[in-house]
Amino acid sequence: MGKYDTEPFPIYTSVNMGIIVMEIISELIDAKAKHPDWPTDLIHQIAIMSEESGEAVRAALNHVYHGEDISELKKELMQTAAMCIRCLENMED
Repeated sequence: MGKYDTEPFPIYTSVNMGIIVMEIISELIDAKAKHPDWPTDLIHQIAIMSEESGEAVRAALNHVYHGEDISELKKELMQTAAMCIRCLENMED
């Protein structure tokens, strides 16, 4: 395994971290069910992830400058993280 093998699940530094990771995994499962066809080329995979990232930037701007609810930013960040995982899962080594 990796360099963090000294403890079980050392990346979970708090209960909140574990909840966040589970929410990202849930988002990933939902995305795969909704969009089962995933591009085979890396450029289109990263473009999808980048689109989600752009939506997170927009949500952050709307929160900071227009007072919109931060929950929209959290949703977009979860979707971005899920797409990052999906890209990593489908990368050829």
